[in-house]
Amino acid sequence: MRKQNLAQSLAVESQIRLPGSAGRLLQQIRDVLAVAPLFRNAGLVKRVERPKVIDLSVSGIATHSCIKNALGGYIYASGAVRVDMCIEQNQVSTGGNDSVSELDDIDYEAQRKRLDLVEIRQAYQLVERQLKQGSPSQLILLDTPLFLNRAMAPLERNLRHMAEYKRTKDVIEQFWLNHRDSLFPWDPNGPVLTSIVAERFSAIVSIAKQDLRTEEGRKFLLASDELDHAHLDKLADLEKRLSGIGDKRFIHGILGAFTRTMAFRMTESDTRMEPTEAVKAGVVGFHYRGGHSSQIQMVQLAGEAQDWDTQKLDAVAWKLMSLDIQGQSKPRPLPQLLAMQQLKMLDQFATYYRQGLSDAIKNNDVEDTWLSGLDEE
Repeated sequence: MRKQNLAQSLAVESQIRLPGSAGRLLQQIRDVLAVAPLFRNAGLVKRVERPKVIDLSVSGIATHSCIKNALGGYIYASGAVRVDMCIEQNQVSTGGNDSVSELDDIDYEAQRKRLDLVEIRQAYQLVERQLKQGSPSQLILLDTPLFLNRAMAPLERNLRHMAEYKRTKDVIEQFWLNHRDSLFPWDPNGPVLTSIVAERFSAIVSIAKQDLRTEEGRKFLLASDELDHAHLDKLADLEKRLSGIGDKRFIHGILGAFTRTMAFRMTESDTRMEPTEAVKAGVVGFHYRGGHSSQIQMVQLAGEAQDWDTQKLDAVAWKLMSLDIQGQSKPRPLPQLLAMQQLKMLDQFATYYRQGLSDAIKNNDVEDTWLSGLDEE
């Protein structure tokens, strides 16, 4: 029997599989392109008009955490940075900035959820600081979720993680209790607080595959965002046609430049959110795309159908699109990109902290300082 090395085997396999794979992908692209106009006509995809001259103040908050090995255990460093930016007559300039940070030991390395909680709490701290200072930006961007998913809640035996969860939940609850009425849309002149969260295409894709002619199928959609019922019949029986198309390919196929999806309720599709009282007022989201080469983003906003309508949602969308930096592998609005630049030093500071901790223990500085004065009257 003739033997083949791996390179020969892969070359043969690629020649056999290539025509079939190319044919399937082309068919999926054709299917998406065929249904895209149907979604636009029904109002599930909306074109967003931007003003030619932009005047906008915006604050972008970025967060980051890292973990380092230290003396047989672990330490972590977590930080959040807010960068203020002003656009006047299409001219961009940076303003002030603010930051918070935290360095401490941690029980074990696999504590991403706990660090996520720290980041959310730090982001809210920076928002609250700006609101208390007065004259906040028109748009405030977070890179953390607005609310907690209960999947982030730890097991009860993990006391430190449970304490962090409760602490973060209390911060969020108190924030919305104190500041909801001063934020847009409850205050027409207040700042918009929005979260640019990680890619979550499944929400709008699953909605698109529902029978939108029925009330049950439309329950996730925001009624105030102008769904065109006259065109819904043409969306019937699309599930089979779209079943083989991946979520990412689908959303990229229906969203063109300067478009957004219809807003949808996140509290309907994901009821496991906390704090309960803050979430009761509703959470909505939509996807948007800026330029042709821009990455698709998902936006999270607090509120319900009585709070948001198409005009208000479009007003948020064009502001976000104006901050888009095209061609970025990790898409973020411009002020958040600037904030991330500052956060690059976090890993280096964690390394310095680890070295200082190690030196202090070796030199017994910590013990001597702690014990000094205990025997004095």
